[in-house]
Amino acid sequence: MSYWKDKQDPLFVESGSPLTSDQQSEIRDALKGADTKIYAVAVPDGTVDSSSIKGYMTELNSALTAAGRPRATYAVLDGMTLFAASSQLRAPGLAGELANRAVSSNEGNVVDGMKDFANRVDLAAQGKRSALDTGSQANPGAGGTAALIALGTLVVVGGGGYFLYSSNRRKKKAIQDAKDLAAVKQTVDEDVTKLGEEITALDTDVTLSGESGQHIDEWQTALDAYEKAKTQLAAVERADQVREVTETLEDGRYALAVVKAKVNNDPVPERRAPCFFNPQHGPSARDVRWAPPGGTVRDVPACKMDAEAVERGFDPQMREVMVDGQRRPYYDAGPAYQPYASGYYGGFGDIMTGMFIGTMMGSMLGGGFGGGWGGDAGAGDGGLGDFGGGDAGGGWGDFGGGGGDFGGGDFGGGDW
Repeated sequence: MSYWKDKQDPLFVESGSPLTSDQQSEIRDALKGADTKIYAVAVPDGTVDSSSIKGYMTELNSALTAAGRPRATYAVLDGMTLFAASSQLRAPGLAGELANRAVSSNEGNVVDGMKDFANRVDLAAQGKRSALDTGSQANPGAGGTAALIALGTLVVVGGGGYFLYSSNRRKKKAIQDAKDLAAVKQTVDEDVTKLGEEITALDTDVTLSGESGQHIDEWQTALDAYEKAKTQLAAVERADQVREVTETLEDGRYALAVVKAKVNNDPVPERRAPCFFNPQHGPSARDVRWAPPGGTVRDVPACKMDAEAVERGFDPQMREVMVDGQRRPYYDAGPAYQPYASGYYGGFGDIMTGMFIGTMMGSMLGGGFGGGWGGDAGAGDGGLGDFGGGDAGGGWGDFGGGGGDFGGGDFGGGDW
């Protein structure tokens, strides 16, 4: 842990590891080039195995959390066997599955396998199902370039067109990403503003309750969450970063609900997931049976008002956002809103897969990820159970709510 922090080096190599210096250098570059935080340890063959890796990974997670890095993915190269876990990827066992696929797609090549793994982790963190695609992802896009090179002299003629096409595609993607980012930031800004307005509206009641509200601890928590969310939002540069903002807003919303209850001498509300229909409504009161248009019925957490509306046959007050000039429910607004929802609901176990089934959000959370982000992910792999890990975020990935498979695929190639 101290090595990662002091050396700013994501790869720690223990004496006896079979990795050559060139392999270490290439793997180190791949880890540094990843969009997500990935830390790796290379140890001699036989240092850990499938029975001891759980404790080893938990120790790594605890050490990184204590050092202020609670969201990361960890890879352990035991000889040429790759194990992985994550407190960043929300699905239990997903990191292990990505490791297995990286190994099987790059047999005999540990460097390409680690490049592949880093790329898959980045894709998974973005909510992209292509993270579990077959075939090597060590060098995305290399196939097209190689094909052009194979054309020999035709490359001179067609090369410019290829690179122009690639450039245009990147520009179009950059434009779309910027558009998505602006939209989701606007949505989160509205949520932050709404929380601030409700805090202001409650200020007089809190003051009149005595001691300027200082006897209500949650009042300061709500105020701090509001200020923190504003700061976090101002720093957002990618759509996936809004997850941290909505996590903070969820904390603030619950604190505000507790303050309201104490001011009104009502029972303190249970810490439940936010209202599914609109997270601005704060923590849910209970679950209600509901189905999207043409979809299957499922239980979703709802505030008292929306639960009663649904049970009486009326429409709930849905959180809608602008998409291409039209208002849509946030769960049908595209991939940029997956981190938005994850921040609000991801800390409450495996509820997201069930809530969003049959919606655009559900197609991003499930399907290609082996039964959903959470739920059945890693089922049947030995029942590793719950690692505890409250400090890792309460239900995040492999540390707190489901366990999962750590991988354990072997790159083979004994001479590597």
